[in-house]
Amino acid sequence: MLAVITGASSGIGKELAYRLAEKNYDLVLVARREDRLKEIKKDLEKHDIKINLKVYDIQNINSCEKLMSELKDSKIDLFINNAGFGLYGETLEIQTSKEFDMIDLNIKSLQYLTKEVIKHMETGQIINLSSMAAFLPTPFLSSYAASKAYVYSYSQALRYELKRKKIPINVMTVCPGPVITEFNEVANASPKMKGLTVKKCVDSIIKGIEKKKALVIPGLKMKILKFLLRFAPNCLVLKVSYRVQQNK
Repeated sequence: MLAVITGASSGIGKELAYRLAEKNYDLVLVARREDRLKEIKKDLEKHDIKINLKVYDIQNINSCEKLMSELKDSKIDLFINNAGFGLYGETLEIQTSKEFDMIDLNIKSLQYLTKEVIKHMETGQIINLSSMAAFLPTPFLSSYAASKAYVYSYSQALRYELKRKKIPINVMTVCPGPVITEFNEVANASPKMKGLTVKKCVDSIIKGIEKKKALVIPGLKMKILKFLLRFAPNCLVLKVSYRVQQNK
């Protein structure tokens, strides 16, 4: 079996690489930081698997095209769109160019790779990383939350289309809450809420893969929050969200 992981050099992507290696998946690890990819490959050499490193900045659609061209003859069983980043701050103070960079990676590249992978897959799974922010407008993370809402909506609708056409490819959406990764450093945020460990988050993702789920929300607190959001008026959600994010 072959798994491709984008954003594989740290955080959730890195932990998924280690966990899938234990399950004897051959790996294609995609990220910008070659030094980190090489360290991961060295760690995983104890497993009897093939590991291929692809050093690409997939924010650039041309890099996505090159990646898929190199994978065209590979039988991909699992493709994980993990690469992405966020931006924290008041919307009017964030550079629009940075927001556009985030949209390119979080939305455009993910959608391109998802569609191209389906063309190459006979059967298997595509895992798209969204966020709990997909379920509520989030002040101070407005464009990030919007990008993840896109990922959630797109992935769920695509899954249903494939199911109706009896195409044996499952699209699973993962919506984590806060996870202890480099995300906050990149987003320029200092959260007060304790995040889920990467290991626990990936535990949920692996279980979801094994069960071919449509949606995975890691952590009991986030599952409860998702349930409660069904009953909360949007004006209240925005007010609470504003206060929570303002404290970062």
